[in-house]
Amino acid sequence: MKPYLYSKLSAVCCLRKLTLMVLMIVGGIQVHAQESQLVIEGLIKDNYEMAVPYVAVTIPSKNIGTTSTEEGTFYLSLQQSNLQDTIVVSSMGFKSFKIKVEDYIKNEDRTIVLEDDVNELEAVEIKDSKEYVLESIKNADETFIDDTHQLNMIYRRTDVQHEVSKFFVEHYMSMQMKGPKSEIRKMQVHEVRKSADYRIVKRNQWDHAAVYMININPLRDFYASLKKMDWKKTGDTTYDGEDVVILEGTKEKVKNVGKLVTTVYIGFDTNNVYKIECSAGNAVYQYAKNADGKMYLSYHRREYPGRETISARHQQALGLDKPQITSAYRHEAFVLSVITDKKKMTTKGYDASNKEMADIKLPYNEEFWKNLSLPPETAFYKKIKAELESNYGVPLETQFKFVN
Repeated sequence: MKPYLYSKLSAVCCLRKLTLMVLMIVGGIQVHAQESQLVIEGLIKDNYEMAVPYVAVTIPSKNIGTTSTEEGTFYLSLQQSNLQDTIVVSSMGFKSFKIKVEDYIKNEDRTIVLEDDVNELEAVEIKDSKEYVLESIKNADETFIDDTHQLNMIYRRTDVQHEVSKFFVEHYMSMQMKGPKSEIRKMQVHEVRKSADYRIVKRNQWDHAAVYMININPLRDFYASLKKMDWKKTGDTTYDGEDVVILEGTKEKVKNVGKLVTTVYIGFDTNNVYKIECSAGNAVYQYAKNADGKMYLSYHRREYPGRETISARHQQALGLDKPQITSAYRHEAFVLSVITDKKKMTTKGYDASNKEMADIKLPYNEEFWKNLSLPPETAFYKKIKAELESNYGVPLETQFKFVN
């Protein structure tokens, strides 16, 4: 982006006035209807008034849902036809909360308080930890949705250089696949928005970042690496009324990683894998249940740090001793809905899979992004937004409009 464009954007920003919609606000939670659309925002806390992050908020009967932010907030865009459906709120260590959409709207206080769930595994001896993990992953074809299904999601990536976000790209996209160990069968990007490009060094990924998300999932790589890990039980909790075993696997001297630590949360009775945490990239995979009790990916995040070589001019401008800067890709994905009926699947082709996210060009559809059931701004997103706006003082929304 050229210097004169920065000042142009700043000037336009000062001249343009934002039109604000006035919403009905009840106790800080908003519910409003636009034609047949029903928009619900809420806050999830525990008994100690602490926000509960990364909670699955779903309507299993319709295979739609979202995940709460680090601050416990969530957002669902529904239809009037969903009034009789049941919202299910599930999180590790808490009893699941269920309420009909219509009843939730009628409540004056729409803060959801989750109750602690007492597990009963303290005195229970489980079989060998490695055997338990192997059996759970082996049964993944039964515990996860294994028929072809479509995930509709928001995928975000930011390029961080010299500790500051320099470029952000966000896709509304869909992909078709089977279980967690399968390849992506079809993949399509439907909508795109990008920030201004302030990168000091431009670099590209060989494939769409969502392809890496699927390919590096420990469930797919299980027999290649997890089988060789040393496993031990580190704790237990509950999920949706089931006792959950927490197992930690470690492996020393993994190429390009060093010591690798992977933690899996497995249902004691069902063998369901509810969550995976991996030290490589600080990756997290969270799963939710559909109407049939089958698991599917609901949320993912990861970050891969690195270093980039810069020019002597940039080195001098930044006042660095060496011609190198720190860099990272930060990723976040929210699955908004799952389609299991093949007749209703809309994903076409596979062209988006082998393209760098920034190279996929679609016109910016401001109305689409305004009406999409986006999650509330996460700490991940807020940090990116603040850093991108700090580069030249241009609001991110203005960047979306003029760059795209």
